[in-house]
Amino acid sequence: MSQENVEIVRRIYQDGWFDHKPDRVLALAAPDVEYVNPPEAVDPGVRRGTAEVARAFQNLSESFDSFRHELRELFDAGDSVVVWVSFCTRSGGSENEVVQKEAHTWTLRGGRVVRFEWGRDLKAALEAAGLRE
Repeated sequence: MSQENVEIVRRIYQDGWFDHKPDRVLALAAPDVEYVNPPEAVDPGVRRGTAEVARAFQNLSESFDSFRHELRELFDAGDSVVVWVSFCTRSGGSENEVVQKEAHTWTLRGGRVVRFEWGRDLKAALEAAGLRE
């Protein structure tokens, strides 16, 4: 199942679902899915259930004029997949793009997303998933 999880997560990024088709991500989510934003996020906190996660996706799209996640590397941790991405965004009418590195951790069970959490510390995300950088 581990390689299946990696391929599901890879598709989420490569096909732009996370950025432009959140309904496809939500179709992969378990009913009790959790979406975890760190304290420094624009919209911090934990969202539970597909309705709250859908609102989190909506808040993300409303917070920026444009954004995308560029896949850098995937790390297989069994039920979890840690993803190192570049988050590229424009906001406030600016033509300047801001880029920040992020670590996303997706936890899947039976091909369904049960948890998504992000932060800026890849080492911490890998350690939390039982891996080393």
